[in-house]
Amino acid sequence: MKVIFTKLTITLICAIVVSAIFTTVSAQEKDSVAPFKSYFYLQPNVGLTQYFGDLNPDDYYNTEVKLAGSVIAGWQFSRIFGFRGQFLAGKLASDSEAKQLTMEDKIWDLSGQITLNVNEIFNYNPNRFLTIYLFGGAGYLHGNNTVTNYDGSLFKEEVNSGLTYPLGGGAAFRLSNTISLNLEYGHRITPEDLKLDFHSSVSKYDQYSYASAGLTFKLQKKDKDRDGIVDKKDLCPEVPGKLEFEGCPDKDNDGIADRDDACPDVAGKPEFKGCPDTDGDGIPDQEDACPTVAGKKETKGCPDSDGDGVIDSEDLWPTVFGLAIYAGVPDTDGDGIPDNNDLCKDVKGPAQFMGCPDTDGDGIPDNKDNCPEVAGVAANNGCPALIMGDVLQKTVYFDTDSWIALAKYIIDMNEIAAYMNENPEAVISIAGHADSRESEKYNMRLSERRADYVIKYLKKKGMKSVNIEKSFFGESRPVADNNTSEGRALNRRVEIRITK
Repeated sequence: MKVIFTKLTITLICAIVVSAIFTTVSAQEKDSVAPFKSYFYLQPNVGLTQYFGDLNPDDYYNTEVKLAGSVIAGWQFSRIFGFRGQFLAGKLASDSEAKQLTMEDKIWDLSGQITLNVNEIFNYNPNRFLTIYLFGGAGYLHGNNTVTNYDGSLFKEEVNSGLTYPLGGGAAFRLSNTISLNLEYGHRITPEDLKLDFHSSVSKYDQYSYASAGLTFKLQKKDKDRDGIVDKKDLCPEVPGKLEFEGCPDKDNDGIADRDDACPDVAGKPEFKGCPDTDGDGIPDQEDACPTVAGKKETKGCPDSDGDGVIDSEDLWPTVFGLAIYAGVPDTDGDGIPDNNDLCKDVKGPAQFMGCPDTDGDGIPDNKDNCPEVAGVAANNGCPALIMGDVLQKTVYFDTDSWIALAKYIIDMNEIAAYMNENPEAVISIAGHADSRESEKYNMRLSERRADYVIKYLKKKGMKSVNIEKSFFGESRPVADNNTSEGRALNRRVEIRITK
């Protein structure tokens, strides 16, 4: 008896360890399975029986095993627990040299058992390949028992019946959604000692084992996608789904079945048929040109901060109300020139003057005209030509030891030329100067060359006046200190004066 319970204890420990291993391996499938649904099943088995009792107190030497068969009908009412009934029929045998007796019993056993799926204690997975289970219960045992002496004479023969208590475990190997291969070992204990072998000298209770192999067939309605919802009630029988959606999936888990979801891969809102509205502007993303920034329906979901009808991403001035034809830039004075290109945005003006007016029509825009109400000349900054006694004076500067004017003073010489072309009777005075870095003789010649350069340039620009007063003074008339580089730069010059 002690050996039997040791076996059962070892079997139980092994079952729990193996279950834990397979549970860990299959845990990654946990989130994709359908909820458990109860089912009935049938399990035909074939196996071997072995007697344990007073005729063979040491079962290690008992090799008398007999063929037996059984049928199980069960109901798995929860993922962990189930109930089954088992009918077993076969023989028990023993050959006891110590007692010079042989035994052969024809038995049948009908029992009810509670089953426990060990794996399911840890997590539920209907697709698990290996499931370890335990069972135990009570039943009714009936036998035609015969014990014979070694000389062939009858020792005793009797028909007996009584209670039996099955206890054991098994392993189910999943072959398909509805079929599995089962290997079981069960031990049967009777509460009496004289039922099977008519002896009570060693073992307290008569008992036997039944090791079997069989196929289990689940009796359930067809569920092609194995989502726990039978095809007859499954609106999406080809794809695993959820009970609340009548078997249809909801991949994005937004509470809208994929068949009704316009955006089945992205969680959305019911009012948009399952499509998202990321920026919360009331326009679903698939219709929103700017899905990450809240906008208006009239601008296809894009923002228009200034309300001018030009979306911010295309508006050059997004915070100021403007015109669409100018990319959102206003035209304050209405002159057809947008404010970003209009130098006089509050007053109308032509494009040739960058939007500034020319009130006196002298070709000089008011923003550059010192006399905007009176026509003038460019040489006098838009004011009329100089009258007798007035002076127009410019100074042109040169590099060291050079008689070619610095480039930035060309504009000043152009103004002088323009004025002289408009006033050919005017008198022009051109005086050359130098710093003191070379000899007086050299500087005198250099200042003359500088004056000549200016005269030639003005004539090249069309000046026809013969009223030219040329003079040159070398280093004799400095206007700054020749001991500093700054002072010498101011002394290298040509002074131009126009008078009438």
